[in-house]
Amino acid sequence: MQRPGGFWLAILLIAGLSLAKAVEVKILGKDNNTCIQAVLSVNFTVHYEGNGTMENATFQLPNSLSSNGSTCGGNNSAPLLKMGFGTGHSLSLNFSHSAGKFSGDVLTFTYNTSDTKLFPGATNKSVKHVAVNSLMESVPLNTIYTCRSVKAIASEAVVMVFWNVGIQAFVENGTVSKNKSFCKADMSTTVAPITTQATSTVTPIPTKPPPELPAVGNYTVKNGSDSCLLANMGLQLNITYTDNKTQVINMNSNSTASGHCGDKDATLLLEDKDTTIQFSFIVEQSKFFLKEVKANISLVINGSTTALNSNNSNLRYWQAFVGSSYMCHKEQSLVVTDQLVINAFNVWVQPFEVKNGTFSRAEDCKANENYIVPIAVGAALGAIILIVLVIYIIGRRQNHSDGYEQF
Repeated sequence: MQRPGGFWLAILLIAGLSLAKAVEVKILGKDNNTCIQAVLSVNFTVHYEGNGTMENATFQLPNSLSSNGSTCGGNNSAPLLKMGFGTGHSLSLNFSHSAGKFSGDVLTFTYNTSDTKLFPGATNKSVKHVAVNSLMESVPLNTIYTCRSVKAIASEAVVMVFWNVGIQAFVENGTVSKNKSFCKADMSTTVAPITTQATSTVTPIPTKPPPELPAVGNYTVKNGSDSCLLANMGLQLNITYTDNKTQVINMNSNSTASGHCGDKDATLLLEDKDTTIQFSFIVEQSKFFLKEVKANISLVINGSTTALNSNNSNLRYWQAFVGSSYMCHKEQSLVVTDQLVINAFNVWVQPFEVKNGTFSRAEDCKANENYIVPIAVGAALGAIILIVLVIYIIGRRQNHSDGYEQF
Protein backbone atom coordinates (compact mmCIF):
# COMPACT_ATOMS: atom_id res chain seq x y z
CA MET A 1 0.00 0.00 0.00
CA GLN A 2 1.34 3.43 -0.90
CA ARG A 3 1.93 5.70 2.10
CA PRO A 4 1.27 9.45 2.03
CA GLY A 5 4.23 11.81 2.14
CA GLY A 6 3.44 12.78 5.74
CA PHE A 7 3.87 9.15 6.83
CA TRP A 8 7.42 8.95 5.48
CA LEU A 9 8.23 12.34 6.99
CA ALA A 10 7.09 11.05 10.38
CA ILE A 11 9.27 7.95 10.03
CA LEU A 12 12.30 10.12 9.24
CA LEU A 13 11.59 12.34 12.23
CA ILE A 14 11.29 9.31 14.49
CA ALA A 15 14.64 8.01 13.25
CA GLY A 16 16.31 11.34 13.99
CA LEU A 17 14.66 12.06 17.34
CA SER A 18 15.14 8.58 18.72
CA LEU A 19 18.89 9.21 18.74
CA ALA A 20 18.56 12.48 20.62
CA LYS A 21 19.40 12.75 24.32
CA ALA A 22 18.30 15.30 26.88
CA VAL A 23 20.33 18.46 27.33
CA GLU A 24 21.89 19.14 30.73
CA VAL A 25 22.46 22.68 32.01
CA LYS A 26 24.16 23.59 35.27
CA ILE A 27 24.19 27.11 36.76
CA LEU A 28 26.92 28.02 39.26
CA GLY A 29 27.05 30.73 41.91
CA LYS A 30 29.99 32.94 42.88
CA ASP A 31 31.27 30.21 45.18
CA ASN A 32 31.34 27.88 42.15
CA ASN A 33 28.57 25.77 43.67
CA THR A 34 25.61 24.59 41.64
CA CYS A 35 22.41 26.56 42.32
CA ILE A 36 20.25 25.33 39.40
CA GLN A 37 20.50 22.08 37.48
CA ALA A 38 18.24 21.04 34.64
CA VAL A 39 17.95 18.14 32.23
CA LEU A 40 15.33 18.36 29.50
CA SER A 41 14.34 17.57 25.94
CA VAL A 42 12.28 20.11 24.02
CA ASN A 43 10.81 20.14 20.54
CA PHE A 44 9.53 23.42 19.08
CA THR A 45 7.03 23.95 16.28
CA VAL A 46 6.51 27.56 15.15
CA HIS A 47 3.81 28.64 12.68
CA TYR A 48 5.17 31.57 10.68
CA GLU A 49 4.35 33.61 7.59
CA GLY A 50 6.27 32.53 4.48
CA ASN A 51 6.10 33.66 0.87
CA GLY A 52 2.34 33.69 0.38
CA THR A 53 1.72 30.70 2.66
CA MET A 54 1.91 29.84 6.35
CA GLU A 55 4.82 27.54 7.17
CA ASN A 56 5.85 25.36 10.12
CA ALA A 57 9.38 25.37 11.53
CA THR A 58 10.19 22.37 13.73
CA PHE A 59 13.44 22.05 15.69
CA GLN A 60 14.84 20.76 18.99
CA LEU A 61 16.60 22.43 21.86
CA PRO A 62 20.21 21.77 20.78
CA ASN A 63 23.06 20.49 22.93
CA SER A 64 25.12 23.62 22.16
CA LEU A 65 23.68 26.22 24.54
CA SER A 66 24.67 29.50 26.15
CA SER A 67 23.72 30.07 29.78
CA ASN A 68 24.42 33.80 29.62
CA GLY A 69 21.70 35.69 31.46
CA SER A 70 21.07 32.92 33.97
CA THR A 71 21.24 33.83 37.65
CA CYS A 72 21.00 32.12 41.02
CA GLY A 73 18.91 35.05 42.20
CA GLY A 74 19.80 38.05 44.27
CA ASN A 75 18.49 41.14 45.95
CA ASN A 76 15.04 41.79 44.45
CA SER A 77 15.57 39.20 41.72
CA ALA A 78 14.42 35.62 41.27
CA PRO A 79 16.56 32.69 40.07
CA LEU A 80 16.53 32.44 36.28
CA LEU A 81 17.59 29.63 33.95
CA LYS A 82 18.20 30.97 30.44
CA MET A 83 19.29 28.75 27.55
CA GLY A 84 20.35 30.63 24.43
CA PHE A 85 20.95 29.00 21.06
CA GLY A 86 21.24 29.77 17.36
CA THR A 87 20.63 33.28 16.05
CA GLY A 88 18.82 35.04 18.88
CA HIS A 89 16.71 32.13 20.19
CA SER A 90 16.35 31.32 23.89
CA LEU A 91 14.26 29.38 26.39
CA SER A 92 14.14 30.68 29.96
CA LEU A 93 12.42 29.76 33.20
CA ASN A 94 12.38 31.75 36.43
CA PHE A 95 11.75 30.22 39.84
CA SER A 96 10.25 31.11 43.21
CA HIS A 97 9.76 29.26 46.49
CA SER A 98 7.18 29.42 49.24
CA ALA A 99 6.17 27.24 52.19
CA GLY A 100 8.98 24.76 51.60
CA LYS A 101 8.26 24.28 47.90
CA PHE A 102 9.72 25.68 44.67
CA SER A 103 8.19 26.11 41.24
CA GLY A 104 8.98 27.40 37.77
CA ASP A 105 6.84 30.51 37.37
CA VAL A 106 7.24 31.91 33.86
CA LEU A 107 8.51 29.96 30.85
CA THR A 108 9.58 32.31 28.05
CA PHE A 109 10.49 31.23 24.52
CA THR A 110 12.16 33.84 22.32
CA TYR A 111 12.65 33.15 18.63
CA ASN A 112 14.05 35.17 15.74
CA THR A 113 12.40 34.68 12.36
CA SER A 114 15.40 36.38 10.73
CA ASP A 115 17.22 33.07 11.18
CA THR A 116 16.98 31.76 7.62
CA LYS A 117 18.17 28.30 8.65
CA LEU A 118 15.19 27.68 10.93
CA PHE A 119 12.69 30.00 9.21
CA PRO A 120 13.39 29.86 5.47
CA GLY A 121 11.34 32.32 3.43
CA ALA A 122 9.96 34.17 6.47
CA THR A 123 8.46 37.50 5.38
CA ASN A 124 8.03 39.02 8.84
CA LYS A 125 11.60 38.99 10.15
CA SER A 126 11.55 39.92 13.84
CA VAL A 127 12.21 38.71 17.37
CA LYS A 128 9.09 37.31 19.03
CA HIS A 129 8.36 36.23 22.59
CA VAL A 130 5.94 33.69 24.04
CA ALA A 131 5.44 33.44 27.81
CA VAL A 132 3.44 30.76 29.63
CA ASN A 133 3.00 29.69 33.25
CA SER A 134 2.39 25.97 32.89
CA LEU A 135 5.66 23.98 32.70
CA MET A 136 6.05 22.48 36.17
CA GLU A 137 4.12 21.88 39.36
CA SER A 138 5.33 23.01 42.79
CA VAL A 139 7.57 20.43 44.46
CA PRO A 140 9.40 20.31 47.82
CA LEU A 141 12.75 22.10 48.11
CA ASN A 142 15.83 19.88 47.96
CA THR A 143 14.16 17.55 45.48
CA ILE A 144 14.35 17.20 41.70
CA TYR A 145 11.18 17.95 39.75
CA THR A 146 11.06 14.97 37.41
CA CYS A 147 8.70 14.54 34.46
CA ARG A 148 9.65 12.00 31.81
CA SER A 149 6.18 12.00 30.28
CA VAL A 150 5.33 14.10 27.25
CA LYS A 151 3.96 17.57 28.07
CA ALA A 152 2.77 19.81 25.23
CA ILE A 153 2.30 23.57 25.67
CA ALA A 154 0.57 25.61 22.97
CA SER A 155 0.57 29.40 22.98
CA GLU A 156 -0.13 31.76 20.10
CA ALA A 157 1.73 30.37 17.04
CA VAL A 158 4.08 28.11 19.04
CA VAL A 159 3.86 24.52 20.26
CA MET A 160 6.52 23.30 22.71
CA VAL A 161 6.76 19.61 23.56
CA PHE A 162 8.76 18.67 26.68
CA TRP A 163 9.86 15.25 27.85
CA ASN A 164 12.66 13.77 30.01
CA VAL A 165 12.57 16.84 32.27
CA GLY A 166 14.51 17.02 35.54
CA ILE A 167 14.91 20.39 37.30
CA GLN A 168 16.18 21.49 40.69
CA ALA A 169 16.44 25.15 41.67
CA PHE A 170 17.59 26.52 45.04
CA VAL A 171 20.19 23.74 45.24
CA GLU A 172 21.53 23.59 48.80
CA ASN A 173 25.30 23.79 49.34
CA GLY A 174 25.92 23.05 45.68
CA THR A 175 24.81 19.41 46.00
CA VAL A 176 22.07 18.24 43.66
CA SER A 177 19.53 16.17 45.54
CA LYS A 178 19.02 12.46 44.98
CA ASN A 179 15.34 12.78 45.94
CA LYS A 180 12.83 13.08 43.10
CA SER A 181 9.35 14.54 42.98
CA PHE A 182 7.50 13.08 40.00
CA CYS A 183 4.92 14.98 37.96
CA LYS A 184 1.33 13.74 37.97
CA ALA A 185 1.69 12.25 34.48
CA ASP A 186 4.62 10.08 35.62
CA MET A 187 2.67 8.78 38.60
CA SER A 188 0.23 6.96 36.30
CA THR A 189 2.61 5.61 33.65
CA THR A 190 6.03 4.10 33.20
CA VAL A 191 8.52 6.02 31.07
CA ALA A 192 12.13 5.71 29.99
CA PRO A 193 14.89 7.23 32.17
CA ILE A 194 16.56 10.53 31.36
CA THR A 195 19.81 10.61 29.37
CA THR A 196 22.02 13.65 28.92
CA GLN A 197 24.30 14.88 26.20
CA ALA A 198 25.87 18.19 27.21
CA THR A 199 26.46 20.55 30.13
CA SER A 200 26.58 24.36 30.07
CA THR A 201 27.60 26.47 33.07
CA VAL A 202 27.59 30.12 34.05
CA THR A 203 28.57 31.98 37.22
CA PRO A 204 25.84 34.28 38.53
CA ILE A 205 24.99 35.86 41.93
CA PRO A 206 23.81 34.12 45.14
CA THR A 207 20.23 33.14 45.89
CA LYS A 208 17.88 35.39 47.90
CA PRO A 209 14.10 35.31 48.45
CA PRO A 210 11.86 36.65 45.64
CA PRO A 211 10.07 40.02 46.08
CA GLU A 212 6.60 40.52 47.51
CA LEU A 213 3.59 40.54 45.21
CA PRO A 214 2.39 43.98 44.05
CA ALA A 215 -0.71 45.65 45.45
CA VAL A 216 -3.68 45.93 43.09
CA GLY A 217 -4.38 49.44 41.79
CA ASN A 218 -7.79 50.68 40.66
CA TYR A 219 -7.43 52.95 37.63
CA THR A 220 -10.02 54.99 35.72
CA VAL A 221 -9.87 57.09 32.56
CA LYS A 222 -12.65 59.64 32.07
CA ASN A 223 -14.18 61.33 29.07
CA GLY A 224 -15.48 64.50 30.66
CA SER A 225 -17.29 63.37 33.80
CA ASP A 226 -17.98 59.84 32.51
CA SER A 227 -15.69 56.86 33.07
CA CYS A 228 -14.67 55.35 29.73
CA LEU A 229 -11.85 52.95 30.70
CA LEU A 230 -11.55 50.84 33.86
CA ALA A 231 -8.57 48.78 34.98
CA ASN A 232 -7.81 46.94 38.21
CA MET A 233 -4.45 45.13 38.41
CA GLY A 234 -1.19 44.67 40.27
CA LEU A 235 1.94 45.17 38.18
CA GLN A 236 5.47 43.89 38.76
CA LEU A 237 8.31 44.98 36.48
CA ASN A 238 11.06 42.44 35.80
CA ILE A 239 14.01 44.37 34.36
CA THR A 240 17.21 43.02 32.82
CA TYR A 241 19.94 45.59 32.27
CA THR A 242 23.72 45.85 31.77
CA ASP A 243 25.72 42.61 32.24
CA ASN A 244 22.46 40.64 32.52
CA LYS A 245 21.75 41.98 36.01
CA THR A 246 18.12 41.95 37.03
CA GLN A 247 15.84 44.11 39.14
CA VAL A 248 12.22 43.68 40.19
CA ILE A 249 10.01 46.72 40.88
CA ASN A 250 6.42 46.62 42.10
CA MET A 251 4.38 49.36 40.44
CA ASN A 252 2.87 51.81 42.91
CA SER A 253 -0.85 50.98 43.17
CA ASN A 254 -1.53 54.70 43.70
CA SER A 255 0.04 55.69 40.38
CA THR A 256 -1.68 58.52 38.51
CA ALA A 257 -3.96 57.27 35.72
CA SER A 258 -4.82 59.13 32.53
CA GLY A 259 -5.38 58.33 28.86
CA HIS A 260 -7.97 58.60 26.13
CA CYS A 261 -10.97 56.65 24.86
CA GLY A 262 -12.01 56.19 21.24
CA ASP A 263 -14.36 53.91 19.34
CA LYS A 264 -11.56 51.67 18.04
CA ASP A 265 -8.57 52.56 20.23
CA ALA A 266 -7.95 53.49 23.86
CA THR A 267 -4.94 54.09 26.09
CA LEU A 268 -4.22 53.85 29.79
CA LEU A 269 -1.20 55.85 31.03
CA LEU A 270 0.15 55.08 34.52
CA GLU A 271 2.65 57.52 36.00
CA ASP A 272 4.69 57.23 39.16
CA LYS A 273 7.77 59.13 40.32
CA ASP A 274 10.27 57.12 38.25
CA THR A 275 8.03 55.01 36.02
CA THR A 276 5.61 55.64 33.17
CA ILE A 277 3.73 52.79 31.46
CA GLN A 278 1.26 53.17 28.61
CA PHE A 279 -1.15 50.38 27.65
CA SER A 280 -2.80 50.73 24.22
CA PHE A 281 -5.91 48.77 23.26
CA ILE A 282 -7.54 48.34 19.86
CA VAL A 283 -10.68 46.73 18.46
CA GLU A 284 -10.64 44.11 15.69
CA GLN A 285 -13.61 42.01 14.59
CA SER A 286 -15.75 42.96 17.61
CA LYS A 287 -13.03 42.06 20.09
CA PHE A 288 -10.61 44.27 22.00
CA PHE A 289 -7.11 43.37 23.13
CA LEU A 290 -3.91 44.93 24.46
CA LYS A 291 -1.89 45.80 21.35
CA GLU A 292 1.02 47.88 22.63
CA VAL A 293 2.97 48.60 25.81
CA LYS A 294 5.39 51.52 26.20
CA ALA A 295 7.49 51.88 29.34
CA ASN A 296 9.89 54.56 30.51
CA ILE A 297 11.68 53.60 33.72
CA SER A 298 14.36 55.50 35.62
CA LEU A 299 16.84 53.15 37.33
CA VAL A 300 19.70 53.82 39.71
CA ILE A 301 22.56 51.51 38.74
CA ASN A 302 25.89 51.71 40.57
CA GLY A 303 24.98 55.16 41.83
CA SER A 304 24.07 56.53 38.39
CA THR A 305 20.58 57.16 37.01
CA THR A 306 19.82 55.26 33.81
CA ALA A 307 16.68 55.43 31.65
CA LEU A 308 15.14 52.23 30.28
CA ASN A 309 12.77 52.75 27.33
CA SER A 310 10.87 49.68 26.16
CA ASN A 311 8.17 49.37 23.51
CA ASN A 312 6.30 46.51 21.85
CA SER A 313 3.43 47.22 19.45
CA ASN A 314 2.90 43.62 18.34
CA LEU A 315 1.12 42.20 21.40
CA ARG A 316 -2.19 40.38 21.79
CA TYR A 317 -3.08 40.08 25.46
CA TRP A 318 -6.30 40.57 27.48
CA GLN A 319 -8.77 39.83 24.70
CA ALA A 320 -12.56 39.94 25.10
CA PHE A 321 -15.65 41.00 23.18
CA VAL A 322 -16.43 44.73 23.05
CA GLY A 323 -19.14 45.51 25.59
CA SER A 324 -17.72 43.05 28.11
CA SER A 325 -14.68 43.17 30.39
CA TYR A 326 -11.63 40.91 30.67
CA MET A 327 -10.75 39.27 33.99
CA CYS A 328 -7.86 37.03 35.06
CA HIS A 329 -6.99 36.21 38.66
CA LYS A 330 -3.91 34.14 37.87
CA GLU A 331 -0.47 35.66 37.31
CA GLN A 332 0.27 36.63 33.71
CA SER A 333 3.56 37.63 32.08
CA LEU A 334 3.57 40.31 29.39
CA VAL A 335 6.84 40.01 27.47
CA VAL A 336 7.54 43.54 26.24
CA THR A 337 11.23 43.18 25.29
CA ASP A 338 14.27 41.16 26.33
CA GLN A 339 14.84 43.84 28.97
CA LEU A 340 11.30 44.10 30.35
CA VAL A 341 8.68 41.55 31.37
CA ILE A 342 5.60 42.79 33.23
CA ASN A 343 3.95 40.34 35.61
CA ALA A 344 0.27 41.22 36.01
CA PHE A 345 -1.89 40.02 38.92
CA ASN A 346 -5.68 40.02 39.36
CA VAL A 347 -6.32 41.79 36.08
CA TRP A 348 -9.77 43.24 35.36
CA VAL A 349 -9.93 45.66 32.41
CA GLN A 350 -12.56 47.23 30.20
CA PRO A 351 -11.27 49.82 27.70
CA PHE A 352 -14.50 50.22 25.67
CA GLU A 353 -18.25 50.78 26.21
CA VAL A 354 -18.11 51.34 29.97
CA LYS A 355 -21.62 52.01 31.27
CA ASN A 356 -22.52 53.80 34.51
CA GLY A 357 -18.89 53.73 35.63
CA THR A 358 -18.88 49.98 36.34
CA PHE A 359 -17.44 46.86 34.73
CA SER A 360 -19.65 44.88 32.36
CA ARG A 361 -19.93 41.10 32.38
CA ALA A 362 -16.42 39.62 32.58
CA GLU A 363 -14.86 37.09 30.23
CA ASP A 364 -12.59 35.03 32.48
CA CYS A 365 -9.22 33.87 31.19
CA LYS A 366 -9.85 30.44 32.75
CA ALA A 367 -12.47 29.82 30.08
CA ASN A 368 -9.83 30.28 27.40
CA GLU A 369 -6.64 28.87 28.93
CA ASN A 370 -6.06 26.73 25.84
CA TYR A 371 -4.91 29.29 23.31
CA ILE A 372 -6.30 29.23 19.79
CA VAL A 373 -3.56 27.72 17.68
CA PRO A 374 -3.64 27.48 13.88
CA ILE A 375 -4.87 24.15 12.55
CA ALA A 376 -1.51 23.42 10.96
CA VAL A 377 0.24 23.85 14.29
CA GLY A 378 -2.30 21.60 15.97
CA ALA A 379 -1.64 18.91 13.41
CA ALA A 380 2.09 19.30 13.98
CA LEU A 381 1.54 18.93 17.72
CA GLY A 382 -0.27 15.65 17.23
CA ALA A 383 2.52 14.36 15.02
CA ILE A 384 5.20 15.39 17.52
CA ILE A 385 3.42 13.70 20.43
CA LEU A 386 3.09 10.51 18.41
CA ILE A 387 6.79 10.71 17.52
CA VAL A 388 7.88 11.16 21.13
CA LEU A 389 5.68 8.28 22.30
CA VAL A 390 7.36 6.04 19.76
CA ILE A 391 10.72 7.25 21.08
CA TYR A 392 9.71 6.06 24.53
CA ILE A 393 8.85 2.60 23.23
CA ILE A 394 12.17 2.38 21.42
CA GLY A 395 14.02 3.71 24.47
CA ARG A 396 12.42 1.19 26.81
CA ARG A 397 13.41 -1.67 24.54
CA GLN A 398 16.97 -0.38 24.39
CA ASN A 399 17.13 -0.41 28.20
CA HIS A 400 17.68 -4.15 28.08
CA SER A 401 20.96 -3.72 26.24
CA ASP A 402 22.08 -0.12 26.87
CA GLY A 403 22.74 1.67 30.17
CA TYR A 404 21.32 5.11 30.97
CA GLU A 405 22.90 7.85 32.98
CA GLN A 406 20.35 8.79 35.63
CA PHE A 407 19.75 12.44 36.55
